[in-house]
Amino acid sequence: MPSGSRAKRSVLVLGDIIVDLIGRVKAWPQPGDDCLAPRLEMHCGGVAANCAFALARWGMRPRLLGCVGRDNFGEYLLHMLRRARVDVRWVQRSAKAMTGLLYVNVTPDGQRTFFGSRAANGLVRRVAQGSAFYRGAAGAHVVGYNFLDPATEKAARQLMRTIRARGGWIALDVGALPSQQIPRKILQLCANVDILFVNRDEAAALTGMRDPRKAFARLQKTGARQVVMKLGKRGCLLVEDATLLEVPSCVVRAVDSTGAGDAFVAAFLQGRMRGWPLAESALAANAAGALAASVVGAGANLPGAREVAALLRHERYGGKWDAVRRNILERLRIVS
Repeated sequence: MPSGSRAKRSVLVLGDIIVDLIGRVKAWPQPGDDCLAPRLEMHCGGVAANCAFALARWGMRPRLLGCVGRDNFGEYLLHMLRRARVDVRWVQRSAKAMTGLLYVNVTPDGQRTFFGSRAANGLVRRVAQGSAFYRGAAGAHVVGYNFLDPATEKAARQLMRTIRARGGWIALDVGALPSQQIPRKILQLCANVDILFVNRDEAAALTGMRDPRKAFARLQKTGARQVVMKLGKRGCLLVEDATLLEVPSCVVRAVDSTGAGDAFVAAFLQGRMRGWPLAESALAANAAGALAASVVGAGANLPGAREVAALLRHERYGGKWDAVRRNILERLRIVS
C-alpha cells in the first residue's frame, strides 16, 4: 500500500447503501410476543456506506459505488453522504427496487439483529474501465456481500481487475452471510486480496475451525497478503514481521455494535494509506471500532481522528502497546 504523508487518499468503495431503522428493546422477544421499542431512529447504513462515512471522517476521499431506489429513502441517503463529503457521483439509482432497508433490533448488551432486504443494492452495474471513477485511486475496498448477487459480483470483479491493473491495492471485508453462504467463493477471492478483514465467527465459517489462532493460520494460506481478524472486545489479530500480534482493544460501554466493524476497517485502511506501521493501524482501528459500539447507529455517527485521539489519551496499555498508543497520538496531532 502507499506510504508516507504524500500517499494518495482516494479510495474506491463498492457495496451496500442502506437505511437503518434502529429500535432499542429491553429483551429479545419470545415467539408471538410484542417487541415494541420506545422510539425508532433512522440512520444511514450498509457496510459500504458506513466505511465511506468513516473514511471521510479520517480525511480520506472515498468514491462510493452502489445502487439505491428512486424513492425518498434513496434521497435521504445521498443527501447524508454528500454532507459527509463522500463522492456519490457513481451511486446508481433504479426504479426496479426500493432502497435497501433494515430494521435493527438492539438489545441492552449492544448486540443487534437485522431484519430487512438489500433490495436495490443487488442491481448495481459495472463501471467502464475508462471511467473517471478509477482515476488516481490508491486502492479499492469491496465486501463479501458484493458476491452474493450476479450483478454486484460482475461489478466487484471488474473493479478488482481494473484497480489491480493500475497498481492499486484491494481490501475485502468478508461479512457474516457471505462467510456462511459462499465460503468457497470467498476463499478463492483471497488470492487476489491485499488485506482480508474477517471476524472470529466469519473465520470459523470459512475454515471450520473455532479456535481463532488456528482459523487465522488457515486463512494465511489462502494467498491474501495480510489477514486481519477482528475479535471485538478482545481486539484483533494480525501478523507483523512474521510474528502474530494480539492487538488490545479499548474499554467502552457498548450500546450498539452496528457499524463497529466498518469503523475498524476504515481506521485500519487510513493508517496503512498514510504509511503507519501495522501495529499502529490496528490499535487505531480497535479504538475506532470500540467508539462505534459506544453510540447508537452508524453512518454519520462513526468516529474519525479526533474521537480516536480523545479515547486513546485516556487509555493505558502495558509494554510496547503504550508506546504504540503514544505514537498514534503524535500522528493524530498532524492528521487533525
